[in-house]
Amino acid sequence: MFTKLIRFIPFACLLLAVACTKDTVVVPRPEPEEPGTVVVVENNVNKELLLQLVNDVRSKGCNCGSTAMPPVQPLSWNILLELAAAKHSKDMVERKYFSHSSPEGTSPQQRIKAAGYSYSWSGENIASGFSKEADVINGWLKSEGHCKNIMSGNYKEMGVGRANSVWTQVFAAPGK
Repeated sequence: MFTKLIRFIPFACLLLAVACTKDTVVVPRPEPEEPGTVVVVENNVNKELLLQLVNDVRSKGCNCGSTAMPPVQPLSWNILLELAAAKHSKDMVERKYFSHSSPEGTSPQQRIKAAGYSYSWSGENIASGFSKEADVINGWLKSEGHCKNIMSGNYKEMGVGRANSVWTQVFAAPGK
């Protein structure tokens, strides 16, 4: 039995050395995925609830600030838009920024294309500090610009991503 344990001593020493180091490890930003690459991003959202909350408002119409927005067609969920949203939320959390543009200047439209979605119209809402789907939707509805995105008849699909309390909502209409 002792000889079996000896095999694990180098591994245990390595773990101890890594655990005790005080150096910061900087992980370089990954390059964009090649077409056809499978990407798995953890996304802790209730898709059905988010879609229901947005479509309930869209079906009734609402006031976005001083602008009356009439009822519009419901949106459908799109997994590619969800991917773009989830990756942006994760990136904002990991790199500690909050913006529609990444530190390198990557735009929402570039993220949507990188996710493999061809669009004719697109938009994005971001929010921070909310822990529940209803709260983030209500927060966006209280902001005139975010509300107008939710109510825009130009959009046909959406996806939402969340990392910690940072949310990204991506809207689009498929390109022709």
